[in-house]
Amino acid sequence: MAAKVENFCMRKQSKQISVNASERACINCIWYEQYWRKNRGNVATWVPTSTGHCILHDSERGALRQPCDKYETEG
Repeated sequence: MAAKVENFCMRKQSKQISVNASERACINCIWYEQYWRKNRGNVATWVPTSTGHCILHDSERGALRQPCDKYETEG
């Protein structure tokens, strides 16, 4: 039974978000903190989720939402 569960988890793919650094998205803002969850299976890792937290406005934000007017990047 454990082998079936492990094989199922290995087949299941997780999706990741890729955004160019030049694009304006919440995920590129210095005020955005992405949420993470523990990986399923026998490998102990953390997997990013598609939501996060805006420190500046103290609210939950999606990674690909249009950024607010307080959008800032490092540098």
